[in-house]
Amino acid sequence: MSRKTISLALAICMIFSCIVTALAAEPEKELAATGAEITPATDTGNAEATPLLTLDQVSERAQQLHRDLDLAVRQARNTAMATAMAAATAKSVLVDQYGGAMVVNGSAPLYNSADDDAGKVRTVPYGKVARLKDSGNGWYRVSFDTCSGYMKADDCLVVRYSDYENTSAASLLIDDLLAYARTYIGTPYVYGGNSRSGIDCSAFTQQVFNHFGYNLPRTVSAQYAVCRRVSDSERRPGDLLFFNTCGGLSHIGIYMGNGQFIHAGSIYGVSVRSLSESYFANTYLFAGRIIGK
Repeated sequence: MSRKTISLALAICMIFSCIVTALAAEPEKELAATGAEITPATDTGNAEATPLLTLDQVSERAQQLHRDLDLAVRQARNTAMATAMAAATAKSVLVDQYGGAMVVNGSAPLYNSADDDAGKVRTVPYGKVARLKDSGNGWYRVSFDTCSGYMKADDCLVVRYSDYENTSAASLLIDDLLAYARTYIGTPYVYGGNSRSGIDCSAFTQQVFNHFGYNLPRTVSAQYAVCRRVSDSERRPGDLLFFNTCGGLSHIGIYMGNGQFIHAGSIYGVSVRSLSESYFANTYLFAGRIIGK
């Protein structure tokens, strides 16, 4: 036999050996890919020793694992969808059916975002009701007065906003305005005056409202022209009250609720009076609204 023939035979044997080795390793590769336990073949002399898995068995196990995984994924997705739908339904009930968040835990900070470390927009006092916009993760997104932000759900009680919308509970601005008006109490009345040393009725209402960004004109009739007429049953704190004290629209004050109002009168200066007093009961005409008109 020639040397060339011997070399060719050896090469063929080496190639055949590599093919056999690769085929023998295939079951272990399949098992490793599926995570199945590989049991090494040992010659224990026991005829009942566990044989290696065949390629068909490995393939079947891989397909079963794939089916089990697919089922688990679908079940997890269905659970997540059901949870999301339940959360969305609960959120819809809070926003659509209630729509209000009343502060019940002291004064509640109004934050820029749903985060304890976020900046605070302002503080909402106890008993005030904010309009509820959204909810989630222990926070309410609300609007109150002229501000919007987030309040902690633990600080609030969900209420029907429609029950409070036309009351001072839904506005901090009105309370602030009335508190500022009280700072004028004791200021003497001066016809044509417009300072704390002396002021008349329309200058008083003008300065109080202008302090909060409402640019009222100077005279009683001009102030009436820029407000919205409201009935006595609709009347609420912060509304303007108009009187006929000397012919036509001649006097004005600010309603405070419970039949009381604050005005700059010619006798007592800036003071709190009652609509039940005979003089005012006989001269009162109607109310007009500036805030939220």
